[in-house]
Amino acid sequence: MSILGRYVVGLYLRSFVLCLAGAVGLLLVVDFFQRIGDFATYDADASLVAAYFALRIPKMIADVYPAAALFAALLSIGSLVRSNEVQAMHACGVSVFQIARPLVVTSVCISFVALMWNETVVPPMAARARTVKNIGIKGLRERGLLDASSLWFQVPEGFLNIDYFDASREVLHGVTLHAIDSGFHLRRIVEVPQATWREDHWNLASGTVRSFGQAGAFEFRPLADGDLTLAGTPAEFSKRAPRADEFNARQLAERIRMLKAKGLDPAAFQVDLQFKLALPLSGMITVLLGVPLALRGSRRGGMAQYLGTGLTACFAYWLTQALTVSAGHAGALPPVVAAWSANLLFVLIGGLLASRT
Repeated sequence: MSILGRYVVGLYLRSFVLCLAGAVGLLLVVDFFQRIGDFATYDADASLVAAYFALRIPKMIADVYPAAALFAALLSIGSLVRSNEVQAMHACGVSVFQIARPLVVTSVCISFVALMWNETVVPPMAARARTVKNIGIKGLRERGLLDASSLWFQVPEGFLNIDYFDASREVLHGVTLHAIDSGFHLRRIVEVPQATWREDHWNLASGTVRSFGQAGAFEFRPLADGDLTLAGTPAEFSKRAPRADEFNARQLAERIRMLKAKGLDPAAFQVDLQFKLALPLSGMITVLLGVPLALRGSRRGGMAQYLGTGLTACFAYWLTQALTVSAGHAGALPPVVAAWSANLLFVLIGGLLASRT
């Protein structure tokens, strides 16, 4: 890399670290004041609360990374514009492409790091944060084990397994109760293919019951009233249901395969899988957008101009992303289109701005 490239990249990286730290700190403060009132009602230990917010930081870094990349590009290139260094570079025959190229290469490398971060660090930390909140702070009795294919948690009768909870339709798919006695011996297996929420209770579809006696006796019969009672509302099951940020791409792909094998619609998880791949690249996209915006800025605008431009661009990007992802979850857009539309749109906008700079 040339001396000029190292100089520009150095400015960008310093701004990126500061913007990332500032954005995470701001988000952490907002999250703290939003949750601390709820946590106080449980008389939670301060160390558990501190551990919860510490475990939330990796997810916050992933969330604010695109905004930090955009602001870093605006501030670093903007400083060159305000100090007339860009004008001096042009006078020496340095093109806009030569100024932007080292930043684009750097943003590609950071995007790869962000992808690995989302795959290896965020999922276990997000899952651990939820465990600390639900069990350590709130002291919930049901202790669920979340994996990529189902939800397991303990109930008074034994262990309950749910293959999939469709929150939009309020339907539980593949409900299985493993009832045990005081000696931890399996006594009954109750299987219900589907349970639908009806006003104030779960309406169970036809199921089966397999009972195991003391001397190896076995009984198989259809489901009868009282064989299975599901406690909890759809809102409570939504809180227990696994979230996409708690799994890596391989686990999400396994969940999609499982849902397809059971004849269920995996569209929402397909959107989550595509979005998990698209989000790390958004940092590179925002750099492609931020460089021409900074070069088109005024030398007299100062810091306020670039902060205002960055906030406007971030709001537009996040709004577009939220709308398309929500449309994908609702089935209105194909998963690939829903997850990648915001990136594609802002690449086109960045390219248009660059061509006119």
